[in-house]
Amino acid sequence: MINQSDAKGLKGFSKAVLIAVIAFVLAVAIFATTAFAGLISQYNVEIVVDSNDAIVITTNETEPIEILSQANITLSDSDKIDISNFTAGEGGTIKIDKENSINVEFDGAIRTYTLYEDTVGEALKSLGITVSPKDKINYKLTDKVKDGMVISIMSAKSVTLKADGKSVKYAIYKGTVADLLSLAQVTLGKDDYTKPALDTELKANMTVAVYRVEYKTVTEKENIAFKTITKKDSSMYSGNQKVVTLGVKGEEEVSYKVKYINGKQSSKSEISRKTVKSPVNKVVKVGTKKAEVKKSSVKSNGVTSRNGYTVGQKISGRYTHYCACATCNGNSRGITASGNRISNGMSNPYYVACNWLPLGTVISVDGTNYTVVDRGGSGLSTVGRIDIFTPEGHAACYRYGTGSCTIEIVRLGW
Repeated sequence: MINQSDAKGLKGFSKAVLIAVIAFVLAVAIFATTAFAGLISQYNVEIVVDSNDAIVITTNETEPIEILSQANITLSDSDKIDISNFTAGEGGTIKIDKENSINVEFDGAIRTYTLYEDTVGEALKSLGITVSPKDKINYKLTDKVKDGMVISIMSAKSVTLKADGKSVKYAIYKGTVADLLSLAQVTLGKDDYTKPALDTELKANMTVAVYRVEYKTVTEKENIAFKTITKKDSSMYSGNQKVVTLGVKGEEEVSYKVKYINGKQSSKSEISRKTVKSPVNKVVKVGTKKAEVKKSSVKSNGVTSRNGYTVGQKISGRYTHYCACATCNGNSRGITASGNRISNGMSNPYYVACNWLPLGTVISVDGTNYTVVDRGGSGLSTVGRIDIFTPEGHAACYRYGTGSCTIEIVRLGW
């Protein structure tokens, strides 16, 4: 039998327990409801940065910036975000295009660009740079663009090498003339050289020539010219000469240092000279005796004056000499303006040419009488100017030379 007072206490205890149980159940229910609600609000978002592999993040955030922050992705002011395929609370894809700075080195020249393209090929295409199959590039066109990367492009240069009688074309990306020779396995001797020089940077369509230099010592025999020695002989009449000794050429051996470039002689310098046979000089006697013609032996024609000139008139003159050759006389037939014939080797006829005195006029030139039988160029029109004929030939004309003289008119005309 239960004590009544105890029953009362039991009733109060049972009620308290019941209330606690109900509270616990309610708390569990509320917790379960809240946890279930939290699970229901989370969703998956795919994030793609610069077309790289996507990352997936589970979030209950609705703002793209908060979602990216949850994924530890920070955007700069220049980055681009694409949320066209994203729906807040449902999911989708958020795309990020980051602005990258790249350096492009093209044939040694470097320029910096900022762009959003993802691959090297796309970046070069956006910059208008075309890479041909012959070009050399340090990245694949499919490689991903990285901030600060240096893309090096070298275009193949066509250069021509001329060496040892051959002309060969080479495709080379970079280097100097020395690099080209190394590629072609062409070796220079100590005196060989190239044009352009070895340190010259190669350029497209350049031609490089190799010059082979060789030195040789060559000994040659050469003639020694003899001299002509003239001796005056007062016993011989002027205009006459006689060879006393014939001239004989000498001979000497001369050594030269000869420079050859690509097999052709370029220069020649004397090293030594040795006389093998001495020359024999030619000795010629030349007459100096004047053959005078007496004035009294000149037949007078009775004319005392003509064209402003008078018999006995003295004029200061100047003489030269000519012979019967075509060069001096104007023809090779030996016919003078007066019709008188002249020839080299004939006895001296004592003729002169001038344009200012009548043909047939006899003049005394420093005491020797000459007859005017010929005409000449405009120079002989000057008063006092005469050309004296010598039958000894052209060399004698130069030997007798020119000079001043005194002219006296002995007779005017024939």
